[in-house]
Amino acid sequence: MEIHFYAGFRTLVGRTSMDVVDSRIKTLRNLLDLLLAKYPDLRSYLLDGYDELRQDVPIFVNGRNPRLTKAGINLQLEQDGVISIFSPISSGKMNVEVMREPIFGDKE
Repeated sequence: MEIHFYAGFRTLVGRTSMDVVDSRIKTLRNLLDLLLAKYPDLRSYLLDGYDELRQDVPIFVNGRNPRLTKAGINLQLEQDGVISIFSPISSGKMNVEVMREPIFGDKE
């Protein structure tokens, strides 16, 4: 499987991507355990105090958010899968006042 690192994670691991060939890696949790064994400084960036995925770190498995599945961090992985790990989101909130402003001079 391929793991792609973006933004700050590239700095933490010193690379943009890596291939993992290990038949023991069956779930996202297994994969994260492998990454944390190799890069222990990632723990606080990836997992919360309950060893679950941090809510502010976008992780995608084959383009899909594992948090939206029943399995979550225990999502089954395919050996030819692609995992993308992005830097934490500082704010996902939109400014409601800006959204209410007319666009391109349109009047409400």
